[in-house]
Amino acid sequence: MWGMQRFCRLPAFGVLLIALASLCVDPISAQTAPPSGKQEHPSPWLEPAQESAIDQLFSRPSNSPGYAVALIKDGEFVFAKGYGLANLDDNISITSDTSFHLASLSKQFSAAAVALLILNHKIALSDPVGKYLPEVAKYGNGLRIEHLVYMTSGLHEYTDEPRKNGAPWMTFYYFTRDEAIAAALQPEQLEFAPGTKWAYRNINYMLLTKIVEVVSQESFAAFMKDRVFGPLGMAHSEINDDTTEIIPHRATGYALRSDPRVMKEFAEVGVTIKPGEGWVRLVRVAPHFGGSGVFTTLNDLLLWDRNWYTGTLAGPQFTELMNKRMRFEQDKDNDALGLVWRSTYGHPFLDYSGGDTDASTYMARFPEEHFTIICLSNMPLGDAEGKAHALLELLHDWGKL
Repeated sequence: MWGMQRFCRLPAFGVLLIALASLCVDPISAQTAPPSGKQEHPSPWLEPAQESAIDQLFSRPSNSPGYAVALIKDGEFVFAKGYGLANLDDNISITSDTSFHLASLSKQFSAAAVALLILNHKIALSDPVGKYLPEVAKYGNGLRIEHLVYMTSGLHEYTDEPRKNGAPWMTFYYFTRDEAIAAALQPEQLEFAPGTKWAYRNINYMLLTKIVEVVSQESFAAFMKDRVFGPLGMAHSEINDDTTEIIPHRATGYALRSDPRVMKEFAEVGVTIKPGEGWVRLVRVAPHFGGSGVFTTLNDLLLWDRNWYTGTLAGPQFTELMNKRMRFEQDKDNDALGLVWRSTYGHPFLDYSGGDTDASTYMARFPEEHFTIICLSNMPLGDAEGKAHALLELLHDWGKL
């Protein structure tokens, strides 16, 4: 039923997650236990037996990380519930107030900043990137902002280039957005002429945030607080450009310690962990952003999703631009701004998934139905996308979609 082509939307941050994220099933996700979360926003939209079926799908063993799951209909939660623990050290449960790293779901927020500048006539999709970033001018005026937005730039990914200090590109090794940009721009030639091919590159969205900073003359974090998070009332959302900051109700990342692949991947980058049972704590140390870096909650994502229909942020023109598709010389034309158009059960929808050291995330919006599903996990092996798809199949069987 989900035979659509999926593209990898996990940020390339090192060997560990790339290897682990290729797995389709969380090793413990099939285990059953009473759900550890509570529904934050009960609603008659679902019958008790249907809620129980969702509980079974996301059930967690005791003392394990887990998921935050939400269903939004007509701008309101019809289901919002946490399963498992946000922090194993202190036995803190996941709720709709838990702050998750969105990983690549962050791209739609980076794109939103670009959309606002376009609507304010400060930039245009057709502008050369070199107009704003002199270090990119060596690639010529043929490289335009639209190529960054739609992943057709031909730029080299930063993880394909060596770091000057020789350390791995992993988010529990410190590196900044600007270091990643400098590495990606080392080659004198692009991989391919802009617009001729599609290639997923986090560097594209890192450069978009740099353009936002140049044009707005403020940090990207400040721009997002002033122009997006603040106006929408998203008081618990931020760009994590300083990983020493405290994030209230943060979901810590975890992976199974007993999985030999976990130990192997850590060992290959010089990190030794003790063998045994239980969980390995995974911490995001690198404050890069653009392709990732947004921390937020289910409650704030409700406000973000609601804006698609209310136009609170910048009117209906904002939603229209965010949904915009473009065709280049290559065949892939279902990208929007930090989102991807797809179709299932006869309904068009916009979705994106993400994965990083500390998270697996997924969000899909069905605009014609005013319906959105969100699944956030503090396990990089949590397969949030697969879990959400399984829930969508249940909803379809129940006549909800």
